[in-house]
Amino acid sequence: MDLPKEFKESIASLSAAISQQQNVAAAMMYRLMFRHERNIHILDRYADQVLEGVAWMGSCYAEEDYLNFLQYLQCVLPDEVESHRKLLEFEKAILNDDDFDD
Repeated sequence: MDLPKEFKESIASLSAAISQQQNVAAAMMYRLMFRHERNIHILDRYADQVLEGVAWMGSCYAEEDYLNFLQYLQCVLPDEVESHRKLLEFEKAILNDDDFDD
């Protein structure tokens, strides 16, 4: 079944908008890390948006950005690293789940 051209263009436009939104969130996350933010709630506000891009539509750099966030957490909030690493593993499992499309 061939999808209509307008539908394909709409999906491409939506994907580009989501990617741009996640790139903005990643930039803000890096800015907070650069300024040595230690409030996990503030950091998570942007890191969660980046994490969504790992398994869903979004930035092609989402996983790399989130791994950098985990490295930052290891330095400033080591007690938070394990729970955040599990979130990344969960998102990657969704990405690799063969049954997801069924």
